[in-house]
Amino acid sequence: MQNPFTHTPGRTGKANIETGKEAEIYSNFSYEIPSESVYKIEGVRGSGKTVILGNILRHYKSDEQKKEGWLSYDLSSARDITKTIISYLSREEEIRKYIVAEKTDVTVSLPFLSAGISLKDDQIDDEVRLEQLMDILIRGGKKVLICIDDVAKTESMTQFCSIFAKLLRNETNGDGTRPWPVYLICSGVYHNFHELGEVSNLTFFKRAAEIKTEPFSLPAMALKYENVLSVDEEKAIEIAKMTKGFAYAYQVIGSAYFTYKDKSEDYILRQAKGELFSQCYEKIWNELPEGEKEILKIVSSGPQRRHEVQSKMKNGANYQVYSNNLKKMGLLADSASSYGMAEIVLPFFGEYIEKYCE
Repeated sequence: MQNPFTHTPGRTGKANIETGKEAEIYSNFSYEIPSESVYKIEGVRGSGKTVILGNILRHYKSDEQKKEGWLSYDLSSARDITKTIISYLSREEEIRKYIVAEKTDVTVSLPFLSAGISLKDDQIDDEVRLEQLMDILIRGGKKVLICIDDVAKTESMTQFCSIFAKLLRNETNGDGTRPWPVYLICSGVYHNFHELGEVSNLTFFKRAAEIKTEPFSLPAMALKYENVLSVDEEKAIEIAKMTKGFAYAYQVIGSAYFTYKDKSEDYILRQAKGELFSQCYEKIWNELPEGEKEILKIVSSGPQRRHEVQSKMKNGANYQVYSNNLKKMGLLADSASSYGMAEIVLPFFGEYIEKYCE
C-alpha cells in the first residue's frame, strides 16, 4: 500500500485533513465587487500555509472558474516577480491577438482594441507594461489572481507590491464604483509579513486581510490515523495528541508509523523527530532573533509563569515584546487558558532546543 502521508511542501497526500480556511476567500471573491482584494495566509513554517494556497490556486484554475473569467498565476518570491507576471500575461490569448493586430495592422474582433493602448514599444518600463496588459485583459472581462508563496522583504517583492498598490487604485469606469478585478494572495511567516508591511508605501499590504493557520482537529487526526494505520481508537488518539495539531508533525509522525510499523515505538518516534528537527525546526530556529530565542530556551523544558521567565532573562523588561512576537509567530500558546504563562506549542520543539541549541 502506498504511503498516504507526504513530506512534500504544498502536497496534501491521501491522508489530508481539510481545514476549510479557503472558504472565506471563495465567498468574498464570488461577489461582483469583493470587499477584500488582498489576503495574507500566515502561520509558522510547516503549519499548512502552502497547502491552503495550493488549494486556492487549483480552485481558480478549474474550468468552471476559467469560464467566469479567472486567470490565476503561481509566482516564485525568489524571482523577479514583475517580469514573471508580465511574461505570463503576455501568453494569454487576448494579449496575443492584440499583439498580432498591432504588428499586422489587421483589425480583429476584440471589444477592447479601442483602448488606445500600444504594445509595440519594447523599451517600455515594466510598471507601465504590466498596467497595459492588465488593462487589456480587464477590458476583455478577465479577473486576475496572483499567488505568491513564502514571501519575504526582497527588492523584487517590494517593487511588485508597490506596483500592485497602484493597480488596486485603478477603476474600470472612473467613478470609484468599479475597481479593477485584480487580487493578490500571499503566504508566509509573521516576521516576513511584518517587515514587508512596514515599507512606507505598502500600507495596503500591512492592512490586508489575514487568514491564520490553526492546529488540526484532534478527532479528525485520530480518525485518519485509526483508518490509515489500522490501529485501535485509543492508539490513534495517542498518536494524534503527539502532533499537537501541527500539520507537518501530523504528516511526519503518520508517515513514520506507516513506514516503520514493524519497528519499536522508540525507533518510530526517533525517525519522526529527526525529520521534524532537520527539515522544519532548524529553519524556524535560525530565523529567530536572539531575544525570542532566549525565552524559548528558558521554557524549553516546560511551561513557566511570566515572572519566572523574566527572572531568568538578561533583561526581563523585554519579556512582553518578545513573548508577543513569539505568539504572533505561532510558537508560544496564545489563549485565555495560557494567560500569564509561556508555553511552547509545537510538538517536541522544546526537546529540539534543549538538545541542539546552545
